[in-house]
Amino acid sequence: MEQRVIGFLSDVGAADEAVSLCKGLMLTICPQARIVDITHQVPPFDVREGALCLANVPEFFPAGAIIAAYVYPETGTETRTVVVRNEKDQLLVAPNNGLLTLALQDVPAVAAHEVTNPAAMAETVTATWYGRDIVAACAARLAAGFPLGDVGRTLPVGDLARLPFTQPVAEGGVVRGEIVRIDKAFGNVWTNIPAGLLGNTDKLAGRKVRVRTATFDAEWPFLSTFGEVELGSELVYLNSRGSLALGLNQGSFSGRWGVVPGTPLTVEVV
Repeated sequence: MEQRVIGFLSDVGAADEAVSLCKGLMLTICPQARIVDITHQVPPFDVREGALCLANVPEFFPAGAIIAAYVYPETGTETRTVVVRNEKDQLLVAPNNGLLTLALQDVPAVAAHEVTNPAAMAETVTATWYGRDIVAACAARLAAGFPLGDVGRTLPVGDLARLPFTQPVAEGGVVRGEIVRIDKAFGNVWTNIPAGLLGNTDKLAGRKVRVRTATFDAEWPFLSTFGEVELGSELVYLNSRGSLALGLNQGSFSGRWGVVPGTPLTVEVV
């Protein structure tokens, strides 16, 4: 059987055996599966952060990959697990609670099914761990060749739950957006403002950008990388996902300025 990649995301952390039990179940069902950890450090129950972690996964994973993702505070309730097929022929298995909102923006869904067939799940399904017994198990069964159409009833793509992410707006040279993520390893601050809203970024190199939030109003240079400013100095740059970000050369911007996800901000080139 051809090896199939399963990308795996959860909010269970690494403090105990939870991740290994999920992987063990998947490999029992499909020994040929190649499981790639996306992250298991999503804050518990934080569906929004989980959605942000999934945003670029379909773009960078190969066509035909399976994505098993669970941040599932509704476990045991009527919130169903779904399987979504996207335009890259990838299959995304997740609770229908908005976790897939951003993953389906750039690589849209073309079909969806609710997982209701017991044959697509683990042999025993517990009421408190749908993440293992339905999400992980169904992903592995799909990897082993279980037909997508047999997992359960067809769900209109428009019925997939979506989270209400704020969209950035440009008005008269000022761009309004919000801080969406903190790069936890380094303390860089990522916004939801795409490069295009600032204009031609090739012409912005070295220009000052005014950044305002409720707690600070400052001007920093727009640069390509951290080494272009002195140690401990701030800069505005485009992150690896193509969005505006705020950083500190060999330091934590979020630690210095105390910003958190959800903080509104405005930026303008001066």
